[in-house]
Amino acid sequence: MKLVSTTALRYFAEVARTGSIRAASENLFVAASAVGRQLVMLEDSLGAPLLERRQGRGKVRLTAAGELLMRYYKNISNETRRVHAELEALQGLRRGHVHFGMPESFTRDLMPGFFSRFSKDYPGISFSVHVAGSPRLTQMLLEDELDACFTFGDVPQTDVRTVYSRLMPLFVLVPSGHPLEGRKSLRLSDCAEYGLSLLDSSLWAKLQTDEMLSKANIRPRVALETNSYELMRNVAAEGMCLTFTTTPIEDPQARPRAGSYVPLKDPRARPQRLALSVHQGRNLPLPVETFLAELLLVLEDAEARAHAAPAAR
Repeated sequence: MKLVSTTALRYFAEVARTGSIRAASENLFVAASAVGRQLVMLEDSLGAPLLERRQGRGKVRLTAAGELLMRYYKNISNETRRVHAELEALQGLRRGHVHFGMPESFTRDLMPGFFSRFSKDYPGISFSVHVAGSPRLTQMLLEDELDACFTFGDVPQTDVRTVYSRLMPLFVLVPSGHPLEGRKSLRLSDCAEYGLSLLDSSLWAKLQTDEMLSKANIRPRVALETNSYELMRNVAAEGMCLTFTTTPIEDPQARPRAGSYVPLKDPRARPQRLALSVHQGRNLPLPVETFLAELLLVLEDAEARAHAAPAAR
């Protein structure tokens, strides 16, 4: 067997990740024909087909040899990161990189300030941050494309290790001037006659909302459905509708741009689970361990402050 080209291996892994040569070529910024040539060379050197070629636009599938090679690629990638981590430890954390994932709501709440403070203490550590819904983030975590990530909802995968978890109570975001403004708390039945902005099926939180409304025998009047937490909240704050949401983690007393958070006091309303997770069994580089340790301190402090001074709305 000939030596395996690292370029060919990287191209193969991107095809396996994206499901097509065309998508891989776009991400790699090389011609699709170049990716195809590298795959042919790789299969020739290994003496086995790696991909099942199918007609149409369906995603490519790995053969048994392809699955084996993909496991090999992930193992050497993790081993490379481990070596870098040990070198970084010798250098006293002068350099490093963290691959992190989070839902969109964290682009405004908690994380911008945390990144800024962390970078002042560890200026040699840089970040790649992927913003997406929780299902996609969990998939990327399991494929070792992320070192750690935040998720909302119940994470179903057994290979995920949760390093921090917190139940976030649900509130109703009520616009200024709305008939429900000023209420101390609300039940689901209070919201039944008003339009709602809700998350779509690409996010786990939708399952929880659908279950909650179904148990309350409410068929919601959906004013807007979206995969964006920020848009869902903002259209409610601007007066278009109501929405179910959690309060900001760092400052639970904060008000939205317009309107107010009213506690949802209803037996069918379950808190939403926030989790900070890593891939079970993976040895994390020292910069990632340091990043997570600092982030845990911030999360635990925010939770303690929230318990000590519950929002009075």
